[in-house]
Amino acid sequence: MDNELRILHPGDPEAQTLARAIASPTAGEILQILGEEPMTASALAARLEIPITTAAYHLEHLVAAGVIEVTGTRWSRKGREQKIYRLVDRVVIVTPGREDLQSLLRKYAALGLTLAGAVLAAGLLQAWTASPDVLTAGSESANRLGEPAPASVPMDAAASAPGCVALYILLGGLVVLAALIVYDLIAARRGRA
Repeated sequence: MDNELRILHPGDPEAQTLARAIASPTAGEILQILGEEPMTASALAARLEIPITTAAYHLEHLVAAGVIEVTGTRWSRKGREQKIYRLVDRVVIVTPGREDLQSLLRKYAALGLTLAGAVLAAGLLQAWTASPDVLTAGSESANRLGEPAPASVPMDAAASAPGCVALYILLGGLVVLAALIVYDLIAARRGRA
């Protein structure tokens, strides 16, 4: 749970719980102290000079919000079990609930990976099934001394060159992916207006 990045939107119940938990200046002081060292509720109450019930109230809400956690227990002088609290090492970002380019790219990452896999598979399949004379079509005559290189490669040989189908799949997939991203951006703008 430590070092976890949490991105919240203002309307999320989790964001509202977090906002209520840290709204009080006392909660802010508790977070500062727990950032220095783990403590029990009674130790926090004594250090802040507040009633133990006030400290317990804030600790309960901070735990519910996921900002602090119980790391263990210890026994008091009177023989009571006390929870030891510490600040959770976590980055929390509260951002507006609109879609931005980063969230759109994340949304289409699976589609992009599928496209890359299809391009790779098509390229490998075409290279595997290509005839050997297509692969060496111009390289033998160009390598012989005294013989001129062919003026042009026939169109059907160029179209069946390895990777050509993969290139068409890649270009088509990129066009579809770009169209989907543009469509989502336009739809998001119309929703905000």
